[in-house]
Amino acid sequence: MESTINTLKYGNVEIAVADRGAELRSYKLDGEEFMWDRKPEFWAASSPVLFPFVGTIKNGAYSYDGKKYEISTRHGFARTEDFELVEKTENSLKFRFSSNKETLEKYPFEFELFITYTITGNTLEIGYNVVNKNNSDMYFSLGTHPAFALDVNDDIKLGDYYLEFEKNETSQKYKLNEKGLVLDEKADCLNNENKLQITETVFNDDAIIFKNLKSEKVTIKNSKNSKALTVEYKGFPYIAFWSKSKAPFVCIEPWFGISDFENTNGKLKDKNGIQKLGENKKFFAKLVIKGEK
Repeated sequence: MESTINTLKYGNVEIAVADRGAELRSYKLDGEEFMWDRKPEFWAASSPVLFPFVGTIKNGAYSYDGKKYEISTRHGFARTEDFELVEKTENSLKFRFSSNKETLEKYPFEFELFITYTITGNTLEIGYNVVNKNNSDMYFSLGTHPAFALDVNDDIKLGDYYLEFEKNETSQKYKLNEKGLVLDEKADCLNNENKLQITETVFNDDAIIFKNLKSEKVTIKNSKNSKALTVEYKGFPYIAFWSKSKAPFVCIEPWFGISDFENTNGKLKDKNGIQKLGENKKFFAKLVIKGEK
C-alpha cells in the first residue's frame, strides 16, 4: 500500500513527507528539487530514519539482559513503519511512531520516536526525539540517511561534484567486510583537507564512515555552477557518505551509532556507539538542511 504524502509550503520552501518512516521525499527551494527521486534501479529511498539500530547487526541477533533478540533488517525497523502526523503548523510537521507488540519482540524497550520538520527561511530543520518509556535505561542508535540529487547532464558530470567540509580534516575511514560489519583496521582518507571528490567508483567499498570530525557542516558543491546543499549536524559522533556506483545522488548520513564490529560479543550494552538513555529521559538531535541556487 502506498504511503500517504504530507506536503507543506512556507515561504520559498516546499516539502513532502511520507507517513511511511516519516521519510522526507521532497525539499524544494523556489521550485527546485534537492532530494533524490527514489529511482528503484539505483535506490528506492530518499531519507530513511535509522532506528533503533544503525547498519548491520551481526548474524541478525543480539542479547540484552541474558535474552536473545533477532532482527534481520538493516538499519533497524522504524524506516518501514507508518508514523502518525500528530501536529501541523504553518511551517512544521510532527510525526510519531511508538513501540508496540511487534517491535517489543525484536527490541525490548518501550519508546516514542518523534520526527519534526520545520521550515525557517530557506532551511529545513529535521528534529529527532527519542522518549524512553521504560522504568530502566534504554539502549539505542539513531541515524539519518538523506539522499540528495546530483544534476548530471551534458554539461555536469558526476566527477564535477565534491563534498566540502567546514574545516580541514585529517581522518581515517572505517573499513567494512562484505556483510557490512566494521573491521578494526581503518584506511587513510582525509589528510588535512576539506574536500572529498565524488567519482563513479568512490563508494565501491560501501559507505565512507568517519568518527569525531571537527566539522559540523558539509556541503555538496560542483565546479560548474553555484547550486549547493549544506547539511549541519552538530553533536553527531559519526558521519557517513554513500551512493551506488554511477548513481546521480549522494547520501550525507550523520549517526549516533554504527554497524556492529566484526568482533562484537553481541551484547547490546557493549555495542560500539550505542546510546544509553535514562529512565523516562528524552534524547534530541537535529539536522539542518539548506539549499542554495
